[in-house]
Amino acid sequence: MKNVTQEEAEFMYYKNGTAGSFRTGLYDLFFKADMFNQMKLERAFPELSVLRRYANETGYWDDLQERWKND
Repeated sequence: MKNVTQEEAEFMYYKNGTAGSFRTGLYDLFFKADMFNQMKLERAFPELSVLRRYANETGYWDDLQERWKND
């Protein structure tokens, strides 16, 4: 995968419904958590920065989808 990072690929699998049960549970937990607990989760699992970007960065999701499609 040259256009997306491994962390982004894992997130795309989650969004497509094909991620493993641990990853799905972790991502679901992140989205249910308040900002304070999201920060704690991200310290323990730095790959969750992709979810933070997805939730807060304008245009990131569209860019990621385009890069995923072209990979």
